[in-house]
Amino acid sequence: MTNSIKTLLWVIAEFVLVFILLSLPGNDLNDHTSWISKIMALPYADKVVHMGLFGSLALSLFFHLEMLTDAKYKTTRAKAIALIICILYGIGMEYYQKYYVPSRGFEVLDMLADAMGALCALPLFAIFEKRLFK
Repeated sequence: MTNSIKTLLWVIAEFVLVFILLSLPGNDLNDHTSWISKIMALPYADKVVHMGLFGSLALSLFFHLEMLTDAKYKTTRAKAIALIICILYGIGMEYYQKYYVPSRGFEVLDMLADAMGALCALPLFAIFEKRLFK
């Protein structure tokens, strides 16, 4: 299996993971006996989770683009498109939660956290890129 196929599988897994985690009904997170509910009760924990999920998603897309052989996928434009995809996915997931996930709602701050996570992945990838690909 080539590296580009492995990273594509990683990207697909990231999209699925984000979808599953953001599809959990809000009542499932308010159990008050689980360790997850105790973490989520911390201030801004929800926003940190959103940043982590979408930062990881963007990072997986950046790595996948770097593994492709065509040079056009290694450009700044390709990374910008990957960021736009992550941000639009975050916006779409908020609408999905609003209309289809019980006891979950639409939050602009969640969309901003999604975008911040994706944007924060860019300098992190630059560090990895210098060490791994050059």
